[in-house]
Amino acid sequence: MKIMIDQGGFMPERAHDTDAGLDLRSPVSTWVHPFEHCVIDTGVHVAIPAGYVGLITSKSGLMAKGITCRGTIDSGYTGSIKAVLYNHGAEGYGIHRYDKICQLVLLPIITPELEVVDTLDETERGENGFGSTGR
Repeated sequence: MKIMIDQGGFMPERAHDTDAGLDLRSPVSTWVHPFEHCVIDTGVHVAIPAGYVGLITSKSGLMAKGITCRGTIDSGYTGSIKAVLYNHGAEGYGIHRYDKICQLVLLPIITPELEVVDTLDETERGENGFGSTGR
């Protein structure tokens, strides 16, 4: 996969050869206020191959502190990856330059043709949603 790094950005990397995610680091120091979010431009551009999607996922260590991150990068997007960090905790959290803030995971996707119909085939579950399978 082709990668371009803006000045001040850091090369994504796997901590271990078998890791699914590429760690993305913050090129800036900033603060995430309690129950708010911040956007960090990582300065990393990727050319995700057709037939794949890039998922931005939280780092488990940050999740344990109430900091989460989620996002989707389609294969046609080549702009800089921006991480939206949400602070679900009651205390602020400091991000320092070079901290690992999220991961980029690539997954294959399917893109079936869409067909508008009047009804869908009946299934065992049908329209039963939230809580329908019990506790």
